[in-house]
Amino acid sequence: MHNELLTKRSPIVLIWKFAAIEAAGLLLYFVATLFGNAKYELYTQLSFSSLLSYQAAKLLVLYGAQFVFTVYAFLSWYYEEYAVRPGSITHSWGVFFKRTVEFRFDKSASASIKSNFLGKLLHYGAISVQSGASVFIIKTISRPERVAKAISGDYGSMEHAFGKEPDISQLLTEPEHNQLEFKSSLRFDYKTGNSSRELEKAAIKTVAAFLNSKGGYLILGVDDARAPLGLENDYRILQRKDRDGFENHFTQSFNNMIGPEFRNCVKLWFQNIDGRDVCVVQAVPAPRPVYLKADNSEFFYMRTGNISASLKLSEIESYANSRWPKRIS
Repeated sequence: MHNELLTKRSPIVLIWKFAAIEAAGLLLYFVATLFGNAKYELYTQLSFSSLLSYQAAKLLVLYGAQFVFTVYAFLSWYYEEYAVRPGSITHSWGVFFKRTVEFRFDKSASASIKSNFLGKLLHYGAISVQSGASVFIIKTISRPERVAKAISGDYGSMEHAFGKEPDISQLLTEPEHNQLEFKSSLRFDYKTGNSSRELEKAAIKTVAAFLNSKGGYLILGVDDARAPLGLENDYRILQRKDRDGFENHFTQSFNNMIGPEFRNCVKLWFQNIDGRDVCVVQAVPAPRPVYLKADNSEFFYMRTGNISASLKLSEIESYANSRWPKRIS
């Protein structure tokens, strides 16, 4: 699933550009008439003036310039787009040199539509997106209501992507595979009796691999035989020693190692099995590549069978092109 909404500038923008080109052409023609015979005398001094009449050359220059500006106006409109993803908006534009600007927002972001009478009549308008103290303007797009609705939460929440609560009992009967993995805890090391950042990193690594692949379930709080160990040892070393504290810590670690813009691609489910809390971390496929940030480096993981494999830099581009093919709208 590609949780991404692409939108272009409204065609009315293209009409305005064409109208501006026509107006500029008329203005230049008017200015040119002020020079009288000087233009003709200058033209006769050119080496190729004998090959083309003055009137024909004048029309060729005027219509040629108009054609070039019209083509450029169309291409500049065609190559400009906004990509709205959970937690971010990317504005791309440029004919010869592609430029992009990314604006990140959180769940509290609000989107308001600015449209005049004509815009309401023809269904176009601008969107002002505010997240905290930051403001981003999406300029004159068609059907701005659907984009504003997406930014305000209906699209970004992704609740529809998770479906009903997973059946943990059923998952515990399955062996580990490309969409399922088991871990005894999030950060409690049963060998040392202390918290372990490496265990935490391993858990987030698995989630990153699910995000870069087909999604999946990471079950925390079970042993190698898939018997419930519970999360009580994890709770014990948290400041808040309950499910909410566990989820808050997971979110903090996830945001630090992956990024808050992908947090709504992941949902935590808690169930009590044999008197012990077990957590299922469900990840849906991410809309773009996810990198794990750890030890002052970035790593890219994907699921291969029942392991999370790291790709080399030379392999990432090929995988990303097949996993997230460029979409044209």
